[in-house]
Amino acid sequence: MRRMIAAILLLCYLSFSPTCRAFNVEDCGSKSGKFTSVTLSCDMSKSVCDLIPNTNATIEINFTIDKDISAVNAVVHGIIMDVPIPFPLGNANACTHSESNISCPLAKGGSYLYRNVLPVHKSYPKLAVTVKWQLKDENNEDIVCVLIPAKIK
Repeated sequence: MRRMIAAILLLCYLSFSPTCRAFNVEDCGSKSGKFTSVTLSCDMSKSVCDLIPNTNATIEINFTIDKDISAVNAVVHGIIMDVPIPFPLGNANACTHSESNISCPLAKGGSYLYRNVLPVHKSYPKLAVTVKWQLKDENNEDIVCVLIPAKIK
């Protein structure tokens, strides 16, 4: 019995399947798009994404859209005890930030990969947080919105 459980756990670990992850990235109101996958620079087999001070955290969001979009802006909040706290991004405009991997305009039916890297500063308090990451269009409507369970170590 133990060997069977160990084999199942090993297969889950090796498969990178979202169903085997310890935590799931949730949709929080995507309107004109749908995320197909989210990749984070943390160990996604754990119960939360551990954010380590003095390192950079990377996010990649694969998504599709169902309308033409002329602008993409990232908006990030840390939700602590149900209170969303804005996290300012120096590179929020995905269309002009070359590392975001987005070239605007985006065409209806297209599939896109958005990237961003955030520094995790040593001054951040050690606490559990839900990261709300939104990609908004030119009308300030959510293209994609995801919730990520995280913990600053």
